[in-house]
Amino acid sequence: MSMFDKFKKSGITQQTPKSLLLNAAVLYKSLKYIPEEKKWSGVLLGATSGGTKVNISSDYQEIEVDGAIVKVVGLTQKQGESGSIEANLVEVTEDNLKMAIVGKESESDIEGYDLIETKALLEASDYIDNIAAVGTLSNGKPVIVVMENMLCTSGLEIDTKNKKNAVMKVKFECHAGFDDDHDTLPISIYYPKNTTSQPEILIYAKEDLEAMTVTQIEALANERGYTLTGTNKEEKILSFMEQQNGGNA
Repeated sequence: MSMFDKFKKSGITQQTPKSLLLNAAVLYKSLKYIPEEKKWSGVLLGATSGGTKVNISSDYQEIEVDGAIVKVVGLTQKQGESGSIEANLVEVTEDNLKMAIVGKESESDIEGYDLIETKALLEASDYIDNIAAVGTLSNGKPVIVVMENMLCTSGLEIDTKNKKNAVMKVKFECHAGFDDDHDTLPISIYYPKNTTSQPEILIYAKEDLEAMTVTQIEALANERGYTLTGTNKEEKILSFMEQQNGGNA
């Protein structure tokens, strides 16, 4: 926690320009990370319009205690959570239609057409193993939100208007699997590590080192893991400078 004499007029810091989440997220399904290749593998869900909405929320229960007429720390208990991803798909494909109505492909009685119908019972195959929303920070690094066992619960809703392309409004909800802990949902958020939070290494000029004693120079070198060579102060300074600049002296 930093000390300060006066309050700032805004919350802007050097990290602010690098932490902005820009543009609409891109949706993938069946996204997986391949450790051996250090790459991601997945299938684009489709182009969207109007952005993507990611929602992760907790359900709370307030414990009522006589005499307490306000909320009290510790008496609010978490009683579950929910996770969903909503988007407007602009690609009205057969797969997207089946996904939206949780339907099945039946034998068509019209030549040149496939037939998609609704069905009475859900099957395991109706759940998408995962859907990921991938956004991009202003520093160019992706933020990845992955929700597993996704089911389209919105049904099919398509707006058609003159001089405008139709969009499919869909909402996918996350479900726990049989092998998961059933008090939380299988939701993962991958956020890039903040390498800028590392403490800056002060660069010393030759004049700075000359103003120090040999003992101070050796102590500073020891903190940085430098092994100084030389028998006098001038040689030790040259050795320090060389290692500071990436050399091995």
